[in-house]
Amino acid sequence: MHDKKQYIATKYENLVNQEIFLDIGKKLKQHRINQNISSKELERLSGVSIRTITGFERGEKNITFISLIELLRALKLLNNLEELIPNIPLVSPLQIMALEKNQKKRVRK
Repeated sequence: MHDKKQYIATKYENLVNQEIFLDIGKKLKQHRINQNISSKELERLSGVSIRTITGFERGEKNITFISLIELLRALKLLNNLEELIPNIPLVSPLQIMALEKNQKKRVRK
């Protein structure tokens, strides 16, 4: 069913949510700088306010997933989003039925 690849822990597993959030903001900022795009220009390209952008880059402001998508699109990083939730082989209806059949049934008293 699934690839039997060895599981490799990522650095994020040992961080709390806020640390992960801060790391993502810093990476986004580094991509922006490497592409020679100002915060103001990123605001224009993405439609996300400069206040939200700079707050996110500093790890001070939470953003919606939609805003993150817009920022990634503006920085031409949207294809990298595929790595967040990689494709896996589809499970056939027969496999689903077999899994459900093997589940323990709750017995009524």
